[in-house]
Amino acid sequence: MIFYKTKCNVHKYALQAAVIMIFFSSCKKLIEVNPPINQIIGGEMYSSNANAASVLTGIYVDMSNDGIFTGSRSISLVTGLSSDELISTTESFNILNIVYTNNLTNNGGELIFWADLYAYIYRANSAIEGISSSSAISAKVKQQLIAEAKFVRAFMYFYLVNLYGDVPLLTTTDVKLNSAPPRMANSLVYEQIITDLKDAQNTISDQYVSGDVISPTTERTRPNKMCITALLSRVYLYTKKWDLAEQEASKIINEKTLYELERLDNVFKLSSKEAIWQLQPVIPQLNTFDAITFVLAAGPNGTPAPGPNGQQYDRPVYLSASIFDEFETDDDRRNAWTDSVNVSGATYPYAFKYKEWLYGQARTEYLMVFRLAEQYLIRGEARAQMGRVYGSNSAEDDLNVIRTRAGLKSLGAFDKEKMLSLIYKERKFELFTEWGHRWFDLKRTDRIDNIMNIVAPQKGGSWASFKAIYPIPVQEIQRNPSLHGHQNPGYPEQ
Repeated sequence: MIFYKTKCNVHKYALQAAVIMIFFSSCKKLIEVNPPINQIIGGEMYSSNANAASVLTGIYVDMSNDGIFTGSRSISLVTGLSSDELISTTESFNILNIVYTNNLTNNGGELIFWADLYAYIYRANSAIEGISSSSAISAKVKQQLIAEAKFVRAFMYFYLVNLYGDVPLLTTTDVKLNSAPPRMANSLVYEQIITDLKDAQNTISDQYVSGDVISPTTERTRPNKMCITALLSRVYLYTKKWDLAEQEASKIINEKTLYELERLDNVFKLSSKEAIWQLQPVIPQLNTFDAITFVLAAGPNGTPAPGPNGQQYDRPVYLSASIFDEFETDDDRRNAWTDSVNVSGATYPYAFKYKEWLYGQARTEYLMVFRLAEQYLIRGEARAQMGRVYGSNSAEDDLNVIRTRAGLKSLGAFDKEKMLSLIYKERKFELFTEWGHRWFDLKRTDRIDNIMNIVAPQKGGSWASFKAIYPIPVQEIQRNPSLHGHQNPGYPEQ
């Protein structure tokens, strides 16, 4: 078996979603459909537009909670520790410190990414099947929800292939097909990602819609066509389809009425026009878990943030010198997106993109998933790779849009390799602590060995090329006979 969530688990997720939606009915726009709890089981999940919409809403609700997408065990945090972005403050035996020193073995089993990503995929597959076969859902809603589910599946597979390499490819809930799936080449997984995204792009709404998936809304918390396009442009960049990456990124950049680069202090606000897709926090009186994780109140692990029901949140990391000390002198991002505390004469810098870290503060920030700045950087890199380095409609144009917003001077004509190095540098300082960008960039641009051979010993660890891919959790190998003997190279199976 692959992970593996049964249909009972899917029903459980829908039930949880309904409970969350009812309990947090004050959370508007995204979470505004309140289907009866006793109706969301079995086929009843797809017995009406509202019930079917709640299935996808439940996925977004779960993604917003402290877990693999935000907070103390998130992809942003873990990959930041793996790379040169973050410094761990945890004890040596803690999984985060093991990640930080690049010493994962089968301890990868303590990282929940694999199982949780496949759990989301199963939920997406179940939604596609259930919605497709339902006669109770209107055609317009059915079209929207199937597109959202395909996007969710593509999004999860994007992270699986970039964290683990070749992975099993599941597009059904069929128990026989899912019982012992083999690993598939990541090129084939990318083909499925692209297929899902193109299908979704053709049918999903151009507008942002609210919880009923029909009414338009100003909030950007459900995927729309440009959200699908944002992931597709990134996938084309990663698969070196430069012309297609430029084409998709341009679609978003040219949507001037919807998207524009914000002032730095407004980028991560819930009202940000830079946002292509955001996740709405769902805990009352709490903003993002990223703020709770990254903002240092009084030094590492000092003054834990109070939360609902009395729980507290420690801060396990702070920013590395590679980020904090290497901004250009006039880079406004250093002032707007970082801060520091001094404890006993030692300075601890931290990521300050999300600022509202206290429980009880007004809801002003949403978790940013896709934003416009990345699209300029994608297009600039694609243009440089195609040799359009400077002049009209060039990589130079896109690079300088980002630099100008950061308060930096524009740069002149360079050759291709110099331009690419400048774009990689801008990605480092624009996208730090966001969704694994730095870790993935080092790998896909073949710079990871050069960087990590220097950085890993500084962190108290050592580096080998195989560590660019995380180990398949040992319990998953034990469960799936097709994975026996197919652990990622360099890691033990047991």
